[in-house]
Amino acid sequence: MATPALAEPAKPQKSTVVQAKKKTAEARTSAKKKVVARKKAGQTEEEKALAAQEKAKARQEALEKQRQAKLAAMRAKAKADADARRTAFLGSKETARGAAAKEKPGKKGKAAEVAVAEQPKRSTFRILFGDERKPEPEQSQPVALRSAKPVTGLTAERIAAQKAAAVGAETVVRSGNNGELRSGEVGNPQSGFFQVLFGDEPAGTNLLPETRALDSVLEQKQQTKGRFKLRPEYEAQTVAFSGYPRGTIVVDTANHFLYLVESAGTARRYGIAVGREGLQYKGRVTVGDKQEWPRWIPTKEMQQREPRKYGQYKDGMPGGGQNPLGARAIYLYSGKQDTYLRIHGTIAPQSIGTNASNGCFRMTNEHVIDLYNRVRPGTPVVVL
Repeated sequence: MATPALAEPAKPQKSTVVQAKKKTAEARTSAKKKVVARKKAGQTEEEKALAAQEKAKARQEALEKQRQAKLAAMRAKAKADADARRTAFLGSKETARGAAAKEKPGKKGKAAEVAVAEQPKRSTFRILFGDERKPEPEQSQPVALRSAKPVTGLTAERIAAQKAAAVGAETVVRSGNNGELRSGEVGNPQSGFFQVLFGDEPAGTNLLPETRALDSVLEQKQQTKGRFKLRPEYEAQTVAFSGYPRGTIVVDTANHFLYLVESAGTARRYGIAVGREGLQYKGRVTVGDKQEWPRWIPTKEMQQREPRKYGQYKDGMPGGGQNPLGARAIYLYSGKQDTYLRIHGTIAPQSIGTNASNGCFRMTNEHVIDLYNRVRPGTPVVVL
């Protein structure tokens, strides 16, 4: 009996295998492309973010440059205005002296005349050692004054100078000081003999009209509201102190004192407020500049630390009764570089004796005016 033939299994067609392999390869390729595309997309987003950051940074830098240029222009204009008023003020004084010199003694001038008693000259030796009494002033008879008439010559210039000075003073009282006031530049009168010998009196200053006007407002305010009463140790006083050359300012931050060395064994001491923790400076600097009723511009660091508080003053705050720098500011430099450290007045006298500032040294307005009149640019300052 014949054995039946077994049927052979059907072989897959060649075309079907090829197609399956092709589809698998295409799927892998597609997956790789998607991965690459996702990576590229991610890189593109990062690049876009970086580009946006760079653009924002460039914009901020451009705005900062514009702001600095604007501030520089404002300072230049303010300085030019202050110089013009100062020149006018000096011109009025020189004209007045010239007019007074032209009037001959013994004759009536065109302005009102007042009799002045001559005093005998006193020798320097007798002034020093008290061998001579101060002469009693002679009683002079009252003189009838006639109505003053305009002085011939530079009358128009004198009137213009007086008006300019008055306008400047009214402006700073009304809207604050936007210039740079330095009465010391007008010219200090010659120091007295005792001051030259012993240096125990502040240098006299011929105050600018703007400074005088703002000082008067401060004085009236203190008379109305009363002067803030400091603790006794923080009042200005002469104390025993040594170790530094005469004329040096020494700041004792730990004890909240500022010393102005007056001699080998004494110093004038004032109470101060110093920088908060982390904002204190230690080292040696010098007085680089001095200004009366100065404008105030918070530093960039202050604006970054407290933007809500200081950001509104990024373009500056006029000098005056509400300005945190107070009545005077002494600018501290390292060489020719401004350190942004200041010895200045304050509108918060209750902070004296504490760590309350952003790094500067606060004094009461009365104390800083006193110190301001005693120091000059170039004075060494040691901060302990």
